[in-house]
Amino acid sequence: MCIALRSCLAIATLVPCLASAGTQEGFVNFITRKGNRLMDGDREYRFMGANMPGMMLPYDFTLFLPERMHLPTPWEQEDAFKTLDQMNCRVVRMWNLPIRGPKEEEKPWHYVLGPGKFKDENFRVLDSMLALANKYGVRVIFPFTAQGGDMLGGIGTYAAHRGKKRDAFYTDPQIKEDYKETVRYIITRTNSITGVPYREDKAVLAWQFGNEMSGAPDAWISEMAAFIKSLDPNHLVAETRHQPGRPMAIDPNIDMVTRHLYPDYRGIKGGWSAAIARELTAVKDQRPLFIGEYGPYIDGKMFTHGNVVGKVKEFLDYVQSEPAICGALLWSMYFHNQDGGFYWHQIMTYPAVWSYHWPGFPSADAQREAGILQAVREAAFRIEGRPLQPVPAPDAPELLPVTGDVPFLTWRGSAGADAYDIERATQADGAWTTIAQNVSDADVAYRPLFSDTTAVAGTDYFYRVSARNPSGVSAPSNIAGPVQVRRICIVDELQDLSRTEAQSAGLKLNNDYNALYAEYLFRAKGDTNDWVTYKTAVPVDSVNITAFFAATVTDLVLQVSSDGVTFTDLEPVRKVRVLPKTTMGAAAGKNRTMVEYQCAVPVDNRYLKVLWKGPAELDRVEIYHR
Repeated sequence: MCIALRSCLAIATLVPCLASAGTQEGFVNFITRKGNRLMDGDREYRFMGANMPGMMLPYDFTLFLPERMHLPTPWEQEDAFKTLDQMNCRVVRMWNLPIRGPKEEEKPWHYVLGPGKFKDENFRVLDSMLALANKYGVRVIFPFTAQGGDMLGGIGTYAAHRGKKRDAFYTDPQIKEDYKETVRYIITRTNSITGVPYREDKAVLAWQFGNEMSGAPDAWISEMAAFIKSLDPNHLVAETRHQPGRPMAIDPNIDMVTRHLYPDYRGIKGGWSAAIARELTAVKDQRPLFIGEYGPYIDGKMFTHGNVVGKVKEFLDYVQSEPAICGALLWSMYFHNQDGGFYWHQIMTYPAVWSYHWPGFPSADAQREAGILQAVREAAFRIEGRPLQPVPAPDAPELLPVTGDVPFLTWRGSAGADAYDIERATQADGAWTTIAQNVSDADVAYRPLFSDTTAVAGTDYFYRVSARNPSGVSAPSNIAGPVQVRRICIVDELQDLSRTEAQSAGLKLNNDYNALYAEYLFRAKGDTNDWVTYKTAVPVDSVNITAFFAATVTDLVLQVSSDGVTFTDLEPVRKVRVLPKTTMGAAAGKNRTMVEYQCAVPVDNRYLKVLWKGPAELDRVEIYHR
């Protein structure tokens, strides 16, 4: 399906669900400011939350793989809001609106096509987001553009449309008017789902000039803050200059100042809490401060595998202890993919780090995901003065259609589920047999989540899936079938080496920049003369192998054997894909080539060997039999 149509059809299905609800009933008040506090009516308002840039733009804005450059669907957005709701994260921060460059072809994900030109169809994604924000009681911080992190267009793009250099964004009168046109279009827009103008929508916590606009001068900040307030006196305006130690605007039209925190930032001597204490001293109780982003990424210095969860807890305790800090937002979280599993987003600045997925999974233990998310959830209840509530039992997942003659299963996951149970029957009405328990949907990216290796070729089956977490087990999913099984596939995603028969001493599992290669998660890294073997109980029918190469492609050699002693070479068909180079971080500019090998196997061979002829990373092995 075309990407634009994918989002358009999905948005259409959301309209009947939310349009009649009014969607304002979840919020009574606009959030206001009183001195250095935020107020919800006559009550002080404080929050824990998260950044979810993928909720309104293509999440894959560093790898730029075309098949992943699409807008989220309402189902995916709702999964995101269910996640925030379960974590009691009551604020979510978006990212900048993608803008088409003057020499760029229009893409399905462009919101702004040029100065004063907007794509209404895409803004319905924002309509959906705000409708769901009201439904789930989550407020939104909305940046209009970006200086830092402007991979999808930002201040330089606005300047380029007028033939000017990037820095002219803050001084050129025409470019300032172009930016104001975007601001005006958004603030005065009426939501096509709820009928509520954005400037009257209580789900909006604050408008922010843009993401990390550290170069914005005071004069520009003051001008734009006054302009925003002239259009919308109901909502707060948030500062954008984010680096500790830099100036903050104390302007009549600025309601909130902000800071971002990462392990490698300057100005964090003594740790995050000490850095923010200095910022509060500089603000002198004139404005509330919010932590717009904090990324507790393991760098081996500030954060280690052993201390990161404890340090996050200490920092969030400090945030709660300082009333002038109104809230803090984790960078960053992603949600389920409606085509199965999750979205993944590599943070290129640090090894082995991707975005966080609720409720945390063993596959992300390299970044201590489960412990960090639990710490955030506990702090989110604590900052509101509420006792910690149990996570609700998950909703039933949705099993997606099974196509082909191999029993590959994929499902739309349930927010808060940490595992799934899979059942199989030979009739649609049972009897049902559990064939797998505690299957994770966070172990495999963009591929089928489960392969039924206990099925018997030549048999028709029906399948269903249930979700579980410590609070309970969901009702079963819909039923998929009959699935006409004709082949079975043994799959190895190289999360560990448990599926292998043997391997050379030099072969190592690689979890550094693991999502760099098309965001697939796990690989085995080898060099010349390394090898790995697999053994099957029955003769192999065919094999599919996927590998990645960082520099020159030195093809893997595939061999088979009937006895595990004498091996013969296969002659696979190769499919080569050169992936786009990344534009930022430690991996910027590095080559990435994906090679897929496919080959039928002569009869009576039960052993497969993969042999390295040079540097390569083995990503996935599929061994088919009948």
